[in-house]
Amino acid sequence: MGISRPAAIIAASIIALFTALPAGAAPADKPTIVKVYHQAVSPIATSGSGIGTVRTFFIPIAVDGLAADGQYLIGTLTTLSNPMASGEEIRSSNLTYVFGRETSQLVVGGISLYPPGGATLATGQSVIRPVIGGSGIYVGARGQVVSTNLGANGWTHVFKIWTH
Repeated sequence: MGISRPAAIIAASIIALFTALPAGAAPADKPTIVKVYHQAVSPIATSGSGIGTVRTFFIPIAVDGLAADGQYLIGTLTTLSNPMASGEEIRSSNLTYVFGRETSQLVVGGISLYPPGGATLATGQSVIRPVIGGSGIYVGARGQVVSTNLGANGWTHVFKIWTH
């Protein structure tokens, strides 16, 4: 029993689609880079102790060097483990970066290792977290953000995102 003509046409079309790009070619779209900066901060509230400690933040931000009304980072870090063998603890992130209006957001999640009991990462430490969504000008965003604690000089968050 041979392959039907319509099935052969469909199969040929699929093969042509996948061979049109060179092997290893990247998607046609390029990532958007967004750089966020803010001053050094402390949590505005901390509740609980040990596993389950929640640290809440509200931080005005500057985006690509520009401070503006309505730009801020709000979120929580929740302790999920006792100190590990390295002495650090795991914290889960629920962070929302707002860009001028609540309709334009990037949402970040994931986990990171933190010094036990410390309010935040050690100076000079960076973490990579996933961008799990976006809205408004960042609708459908996916990618990652690299956050770096600059100590007294504040923080940088460099987003590498794709939107569709």
